[in-house]
Amino acid sequence: MLESGKINSRQAIWLMITLVVATAGVYAPAVAVNAARQDAWLSVIFATLAALLIAWMIVSLILRFPGKTIFEIPELVLGKVAGKIIAFLFVLWLIHIEILVFSEFGNFMLSSVLPGTPMVVNDVVAAVMIAYITRNGLEVFSRFNGLFLPFFLFSITFITLLAFKDMELTRLLPVVDDGLTAIVKGSAAQIAWLGEVIVLAVIIPYLNKPGGALRVAFLATLVNGFIMTLNVVYPLAIFGPDLTASFFYPIYSAVRLISIANFLERLEAIPVVIWIAGGIIKVCILRYAAVLGAAQCLGLEDYRPLVLPVGAVVVAGSLHMYQDVTVTAAFVSDVWPFYALTFEAGIPLLLLVLAMARGLGSKNKGTDL
Repeated sequence: MLESGKINSRQAIWLMITLVVATAGVYAPAVAVNAARQDAWLSVIFATLAALLIAWMIVSLILRFPGKTIFEIPELVLGKVAGKIIAFLFVLWLIHIEILVFSEFGNFMLSSVLPGTPMVVNDVVAAVMIAYITRNGLEVFSRFNGLFLPFFLFSITFITLLAFKDMELTRLLPVVDDGLTAIVKGSAAQIAWLGEVIVLAVIIPYLNKPGGALRVAFLATLVNGFIMTLNVVYPLAIFGPDLTASFFYPIYSAVRLISIANFLERLEAIPVVIWIAGGIIKVCILRYAAVLGAAQCLGLEDYRPLVLPVGAVVVAGSLHMYQDVTVTAAFVSDVWPFYALTFEAGIPLLLLVLAMARGLGSKNKGTDL
């Protein structure tokens, strides 16, 4: 195997939480509110239920082929040529997500935090850190994430409690005012974010107890859904739907309003720190999955030589593909849901149905909670 390290279920859950919520707090609230207005929180709940189905499907597929990743299974189901094509498409998709994440955070830093710093500087610094962490393997960045996530969860709780006095829950009314169609429409991007649990399809073979993968996927999805619901309710209850939808970064704007006795204020540094740290860990997870998949497709014995070349592609792509925050936001809102769900749900569903129809793989009993 290309990866000799193993992680436990808790580490896997924490990785999946960071993977999703690290970027979901940046654009997700505005995207949901633009589509469903004050019912955006219902969109997230609906998305969470849909994501649980995706999680079940992914785990069922991977456990049907013990020890195989999402890059190896297509060849077993579709044949060598078609399988290799699908596997390479997955690798390219993961690299594209990396580019998108780099662009999201680069645009955020440029527009809100460090407007005078060239985007290339931020990208190169982040790329060096990510390459170093990723080359050290799955166990290393899992431990690093174990230090970060408790701080992240504490920060969310701390900020929410401080902002509670400014919240007015009546701004979430009336419920279902624009009908169920708006709620479903608002859930599309949220399902795509939550569906990033597809990366678990790379990690399951390296769990010390692969049979517990369904529990990992379900718990991570439920926690992610809860955090994303808070991310939507928080700015909605402060600004209302119209103002929330007008911000590119509603949570950042809401945190800037916190002021306790004119002493505890200017807390916007907290979301900046957790978004940047979370973004770095997220890209580490994506980079690891992408280079591991590329190495498996190419028949290499080590994925590490691919880390730096892929990093160079990601930096170049982020500087040229999404140079403006409006372009990034439009892609995330209009294109991302359908594009992402093709890989998160469409292809895995096809592989699972074909495997079951042809009697391929094993009828595992490991998809228990």
